[in-house]
Amino acid sequence: MQDFVQLVRTFSRDYPELNRIVSGEESSDRQIAWAVFDAVSDFNGTPPFTNLFLDDLLQRHQHHLLLRMTIESLIESVGQLQTRNHINYSNGGINVGVNDKTPLLMNWLQYFKAITEQKKMRVKVALNIESILGPSNVGVHSELWAVNATYAAY
Repeated sequence: MQDFVQLVRTFSRDYPELNRIVSGEESSDRQIAWAVFDAVSDFNGTPPFTNLFLDDLLQRHQHHLLLRMTIESLIESVGQLQTRNHINYSNGGINVGVNDKTPLLMNWLQYFKAITEQKKMRVKVALNIESILGPSNVGVHSELWAVNATYAAY
């Protein structure tokens, strides 16, 4: 879990030296771990229902999907905080906004949701087919494979 949390932190570049406006890290390790659990829960709760753990998804080489689902969960959390603390004020013709990043976060959230939903459905279909075939059954080639296999060498 700690390795994956650090992978999420590296992907999002959430380091104090890179956060010029935010003092320190924007998301703590605990918040990132919560987002990982939320992503795994979302994956398992999407039909067809599964009962996979973090290690199961990582062993199936689903780092890319799980990473983006975790970031999606973090963006939702940060977006709620930004919206809750949003304030605009004006003084002497100068307008200043505090925590006004909600539209930007929503754009990123849309981007990540589009990617993760497509990938999640493809993985779910693959898992469903795998559960039908069983772990030891690799399938049977059709007669088209026998006819066309010789052309693959060219």
